[in-house]
Amino acid sequence: MASRTILVAAIDFGTTYSGWAFSFKHEYDRDPTKIGARQWQGGQLISMKAPTTVLIKPDARTLDSFGYEAETKYSELASEDNNEHKRWYYFRRFKMMLHEKVGLDRNIDLEDETQKSMKAKTVFSLVIRYLKEDMLKNIKGRLSSEHITEDEITWVLTVPAIWTDAAKQFMREAAVEAGIKNGNLKIALEPETASIFCRLLPLEKMIEGGGSISFKPGSVYMVLDAGGGTIDITVHEVLSDGQLKECHKASGGAWGGTQVDEAYRQFLISLVGNPVFRRFQVENKEDYLDMFRDFETKKREIAPDKDTKVTIRLPSSLKEIFETEYGEDLRTAIMQTKYANEVSLNGDKLRINATIMKNLFSSAIQSTVSHVKELMKDKIVRKVSIILMVGGFSESKMLQNAIRSSFRNVKVIIPQEAGLVILKGAVVFGHNPSSVLYRVCKYTYGVAISLRFDPKKHDPRKRKESDLGPLCGDIFQKYVEIGQSVAFNVATTEQSYTPSKESQSFVGFTIYASIQKSPMYVTDYGCVKLGHVIMNILDKSVKRDERIFAFSMTFGGTEIEVTAREKRTGIVRKAIVNFLG
Repeated sequence: MASRTILVAAIDFGTTYSGWAFSFKHEYDRDPTKIGARQWQGGQLISMKAPTTVLIKPDARTLDSFGYEAETKYSELASEDNNEHKRWYYFRRFKMMLHEKVGLDRNIDLEDETQKSMKAKTVFSLVIRYLKEDMLKNIKGRLSSEHITEDEITWVLTVPAIWTDAAKQFMREAAVEAGIKNGNLKIALEPETASIFCRLLPLEKMIEGGGSISFKPGSVYMVLDAGGGTIDITVHEVLSDGQLKECHKASGGAWGGTQVDEAYRQFLISLVGNPVFRRFQVENKEDYLDMFRDFETKKREIAPDKDTKVTIRLPSSLKEIFETEYGEDLRTAIMQTKYANEVSLNGDKLRINATIMKNLFSSAIQSTVSHVKELMKDKIVRKVSIILMVGGFSESKMLQNAIRSSFRNVKVIIPQEAGLVILKGAVVFGHNPSSVLYRVCKYTYGVAISLRFDPKKHDPRKRKESDLGPLCGDIFQKYVEIGQSVAFNVATTEQSYTPSKESQSFVGFTIYASIQKSPMYVTDYGCVKLGHVIMNILDKSVKRDERIFAFSMTFGGTEIEVTAREKRTGIVRKAIVNFLG
């Protein structure tokens, strides 16, 4: 954290929408909910976040535009006949790559809309740099009048709580590449920041089903963060001092609002055929963009109690491509499909039965409800009296109704502007990073070590020779256990390590995670390699058996931290942790 924080700036890098917000320390002290944010404009639409869409110049190094501007410019480039747009890089909704990619590494490539590749970290870094500089530019006057330097700014970057340590490190490195100092950067977990902010809101800022709500000490509530890409769930208990304790490890899945968009896309493909739809998407970018913007608006109006047909404007270019491809008009073709009684086309107006539109939500909603039901079987989670729904997808009446009807004994609360509370909560978190005092370990964490080989208890296949005699390798030395509650900023008991060879210039080990409580070996079922920890030996003249380092790990924050104390000198240093291969 900045040595003397005067300003906290938060960046919410979302799957579908992103934005920034800020507050000055003196304003936070007076009113922590007073938070500034930018308004973004796209056509007639004004919003507090912009689409996570970026247009990068053909040099693959320079960001041309972001958000609504990127969408508009790329559509204009694509409408020209010279194929100029194919030289540019156009990325949208790319954040989920970090959630979906197994074996994430820092050099991974990312494909744009036309299958051209760039280094993923470059794309993420360019977006973070743009949002950072956009915020600084917008508040430039206040920064100069209050004589604030960048060293006095604490930056907060939000990530889903269910993300891996590798994905968090990837975002941190991208932010550092974007010009944010590592020591001035905090990684915040999205459902946590929402929880922190909502507890500050007055009752009138909540939309709920009547009666009183309370976040008094002892109360246990669930935060259901329904975003564009993921559903991210955590359970909090309010402690006697008003701070928070995580009661159950964060969980969720890729069931966000983009699943509804994909269902709609598949529905349109079933009407016109994949070749026609693909050609339309490639040749008529502007119409394609407008059609999905129209759906984005209509999507928010769909509700369980609304049975009127939904009207969506179908671009004439799509109809023309269909008629060129198949030699018949689209209106007649629709009447010959299974949708004959549920879908009609009059001019450019596609009229869709309400049932079809509601069914677009089925997959995302069913996955979410099933997961929450499974969580509710846990004895601690059964104490939940409130479900706090946040994130942009939580504004959907379809999802709200499904949660309310499935969990009738629990009060369901949706704050006003549910899509903004994560961003604003990230600012509050930046001012008070100890808001969540305890977190629950998602896995058993440990390291791979070697011990003197004991034929009575060790697997003979693990035996190896060393300067010290026969050793047993791959021993899982446990630091913390899955489901264990760990305190913020409290390190584990120190574990001492020495180099196994006289020639070694560093002490290092590999961190492993396991779904088992007490694995014997790091090769046991359910164990995965997370990353490496390295501490360089500064004085190589010291004898091997005096090069003793006592390592401790901190698991109670939003990221795993490792420190090492050199026993001979007492010097404590932060170890290098690499989760990205």
